[in-house]
Amino acid sequence: MSSVQPLYLGFDIGASSVKWGYGNCKQGLLSFASIAILQRDLAGLRAIFHNVIEQVDKSVGLYNIHGIGIGTPGTIDLASGKIQGVNPHLAFWSDLSPTILIPTGINKPVFYDNDANLMCLGESTLWEAADHILGITVGSGIGSGFVSGKKVYRGAHGYALELGHITMVESGVMCNCGRAGCLEAYSSVDGIKRRALSLGRYPDAIGWNLQDILNNALHDSELEGFIAEGERLLAMALMHATMILDPQLIILGGGGMDGGLYDAQRIDQMLQNALPKVNKGQTRVQRAKAGNRAGVLGALTLAERNLS
Repeated sequence: MSSVQPLYLGFDIGASSVKWGYGNCKQGLLSFASIAILQRDLAGLRAIFHNVIEQVDKSVGLYNIHGIGIGTPGTIDLASGKIQGVNPHLAFWSDLSPTILIPTGINKPVFYDNDANLMCLGESTLWEAADHILGITVGSGIGSGFVSGKKVYRGAHGYALELGHITMVESGVMCNCGRAGCLEAYSSVDGIKRRALSLGRYPDAIGWNLQDILNNALHDSELEGFIAEGERLLAMALMHATMILDPQLIILGGGGMDGGLYDAQRIDQMLQNALPKVNKGQTRVQRAKAGNRAGVLGALTLAERNLS
């Protein structure tokens, strides 16, 4: 199969699955799929990548793939090019380069970045009227990225926009990062599960999925309160970010938003209420247009723009 437009392959590594697809900025995503991570070690992750690349070769031919992009949990240290930080769902995935997932002999340029950065980059291709976009992923953690002038802002060392680890509650709930009171400890799916566990009546809460949280909250005012607090603190964090970054749009994505944990319109209203009068209405909150495909779109966009 030949293609008039060059194609790029994008991967988005999540806590429980690897999403992938190919396409380009002009045509968008031409193919998309998700594969569950069943073997939680490096060999298991490599096997997923190897199988996908074999499948792509059979369907469109690797000769049509001009580059590969990878979105990953954790921070990419700009000096070493390695992932920093430990993801509790992928404990092995740290202090290494994502390029090790690509089979030896695949002679394609590989580019990679934090998954929230790439979610924001992918969404930025769908909101042409906005040049300054803050992207937030609500999932097992809280991720964030900022795209300005079609470029991801990474800071001096690659650690910019770790909004999930700003302190929202002094001496508050412990976070996976080792600090107390982080936004992620209150507003992420895992954060709410840990708070549910602390109630003492949900011994299996850590194993819940998002629907389990929502179902139990229907009959438990304390758990319902945790969700409401998570939404409120997220809105307050967005207010602080707005005063620093002045984005035109704040895009909310990730499994938590897709699954209905929070309401984007309600968060937008809370943001407007919290902003100074001069800023009201200038920054709006929207749901991600691409949904759970935004990270893959961002990954292939990263590859395409680096090769253009």
